[in-house]
Amino acid sequence: MAEFRFPVDVGNRGLQHCGAERMGSDGLNEVSKRASEVNFCIGKLRAAELRSNVWTFACRRTMLRAIDDDTMLLAAAMWSEVTTYFVGSLVTDQYGNIWQSKIPDNLANDPLSTATPYWEPYFGPLAVALYDSDDAYAAGELVYTTAGDGTNRVYISLQSDNEDDPATATAYSATVTYQKNDVVTSSSVVYMSLIDLNLGNTPASSPANWDIGTTYGAGDAVAGSDGVKYTSVGAGNIGNDPVSDGGVNWTDTGVLVPWTVDFTGGTGSLKWRQIGGAEFPMGVGLAELNIIYPLGSGPSSQATSRNVFVMPSGFLRIANQNPKPGTPWLGGPSGYTYNDWVLENGFLLSMETGPIPYRFVANVTDVSRMDPMFCEMWAARVGMEVCEPLTQSTSKLGAIAKFYDEKKSLAVVQNAIEQGPEDAPDDEWLTVRY
Repeated sequence: MAEFRFPVDVGNRGLQHCGAERMGSDGLNEVSKRASEVNFCIGKLRAAELRSNVWTFACRRTMLRAIDDDTMLLAAAMWSEVTTYFVGSLVTDQYGNIWQSKIPDNLANDPLSTATPYWEPYFGPLAVALYDSDDAYAAGELVYTTAGDGTNRVYISLQSDNEDDPATATAYSATVTYQKNDVVTSSSVVYMSLIDLNLGNTPASSPANWDIGTTYGAGDAVAGSDGVKYTSVGAGNIGNDPVSDGGVNWTDTGVLVPWTVDFTGGTGSLKWRQIGGAEFPMGVGLAELNIIYPLGSGPSSQATSRNVFVMPSGFLRIANQNPKPGTPWLGGPSGYTYNDWVLENGFLLSMETGPIPYRFVANVTDVSRMDPMFCEMWAARVGMEVCEPLTQSTSKLGAIAKFYDEKKSLAVVQNAIEQGPEDAPDDEWLTVRY
């Protein structure tokens, strides 16, 4: 393929600069010196180049809350090929990166080799706050609830200004369009949607799943394992799987079953998604936050000393917080003030009590989401590093270094144009005079 889609494309482009043969179908796993040299440095150089500039394609936003006595840390389990994951499930790979499932019924899709369209990197908060009914939460924020018996449930907010109790079940409404895996209650019974664009289908009208030990009469309806509704042809119908029956004992209606009462997962507000807890065995857990050296004397309820914020997952460097802010009305103060943020060992210290909307450069690994100019620069950097071991040619190394400098300059300029300016914070003297 002509485009930069995978790391091997970047590696092969780097080998081209050296005049070396490109890697074959085994890519970076190929048993060869060229693959070994590229594989050793390509990821390290990607992270270094990402940190060298505020690249727009790598910028992400999240909300940071100051830690307090109840703050816990997100503890995502290692990905397993035998576990079925839901939309929003979080897992870690063997390198410690956190991934979030993009699809329901996500089974046997290794996030490292099949990230798109099944997984995407998780760049959200790592600190999990105890849910507080007096707070409104932003999209992507994490909270947990506890029954006081050693168990907890973890939720992620799906929208901003979210004041819903995550544990309060959402009642079914015939006027609402539901998506797959949405959970509602109807007549005190909990249902999960099996289809997207689920509108006007009363949950109670959905047939139950076919059961091998049940005897069905003529016209009885069941839900097959393929999600389709089947009706029994005659009486005394037992032990005949409708999906594999071939139409002998069952009639395939061709209609998808919209709701089911048989599912794994918890109940709660549709403004939240549960991603961990007793009803969610493949979900995330929580770990105790232990700070082993003094950062600040917080917690967030204390405004007389610096508070402590845990940096988000995948953080590489801070980005400008107010790009392209626009011109204040009549040239007046913009409202932007100097901050006192101090970054220290994976934490942010500030007098602010938060929450802080935080913009940062993330450790993006999906090559298909990167700017082609960045990939050209990255490939040239790879070529520089593998040139000497593969060719022992200083002239080629010099030519690649020159090409790298040119491509990086172009990439940085283009990125700066897209990034736009960041206004300086208001001068206090001018503000008070205004």
